[in-house]
Amino acid sequence: MNKIRIFLLFAVFTLLAIPNARGFSAATSPFDLLAVINSIRSANGLEPVTSDPILMTIAQNQANYISQNPGAGHFDASGGQERDRAEAAGFSVSAAGGWIDECWAAARNDTPVETMVYNSWSDYSHWYQITNPGSKLVGAGVAESGGLTYYVLVSAGTYGGSGQSSGAASTIPTTAVTAQVAPVKMATPEADGSIIHTVKIGQAPWSIAAAYDITVDQLIALNNLGKNPVIFEGQKLIIQAGYTPTPSPTATLTPRPPTRTPIPAQTAQPVATQESEGSGSLFNVNRNTMGLILVLICGAGLALMVVGTVKREKPAAKKSDNNDQDPL
Repeated sequence: MNKIRIFLLFAVFTLLAIPNARGFSAATSPFDLLAVINSIRSANGLEPVTSDPILMTIAQNQANYISQNPGAGHFDASGGQERDRAEAAGFSVSAAGGWIDECWAAARNDTPVETMVYNSWSDYSHWYQITNPGSKLVGAGVAESGGLTYYVLVSAGTYGGSGQSSGAASTIPTTAVTAQVAPVKMATPEADGSIIHTVKIGQAPWSIAAAYDITVDQLIALNNLGKNPVIFEGQKLIIQAGYTPTPSPTATLTPRPPTRTPIPAQTAQPVATQESEGSGSLFNVNRNTMGLILVLICGAGLALMVVGTVKREKPAAKKSDNNDQDPL
């Protein structure tokens, strides 16, 4: 019974330990980065570089610092750069040849280190550091934070030298070249609301996504990029898709009526109001007065008729009397 319990406990601890072992083996180490650098140098006919303990230390310290302070870039907490850090740690830049330079970049944790190098460090300044024939000693640092892996490469030596190949920079600068991640200038939104970014030399997917405040996954989805995208100068990347406007109904224009000629204002004139039928009469005489007049006229006419009749009857009577008095 005890053996069974011990076996079960051992099996549980084994299962818990497997994911950790896998995670550790999948993580990129500073020496993985150096292996890629020397592979590029070998392909260009250049001698490999050798890791230096002091340069390895300052590179790792800087990788740890920028993983927590991505905006720091090549500056450390005290404001110093690679030469300051190397000399403060006891590395003699003059003895190494007088040249020291630094590259740094960030990529998603699942991005192969080779993809990061060819994607983020393929511009002139970074490629000069990688393929400088005079580079002899290097240091590398790798740190992870927030789903990103931060890489730092510090190289020291001379400004070029014999055996420079076509892969190296064609012009040897008189002063040290400070490798910078190219700044991202944000594009102006189009009329439809879309934002299209044109990739410049030295820009990487993570730096473009950070500038526009989106995630690398969103950038990949918008542009149908691969899991470990490699972008190139001049490439058009969709940052924000345009909206499709809703068609508006077409308005029909109604012609305006002709302009009317204004009519001058007229002064109101008093108008005599006629009385309605039954309330008014001829010559502005009311109904009662008109009735009285008619009665008087009728009465006068009747009187005249009576008087005329009486007058006609009197002569007839006299004539009859005269006839009676005449002798036979």
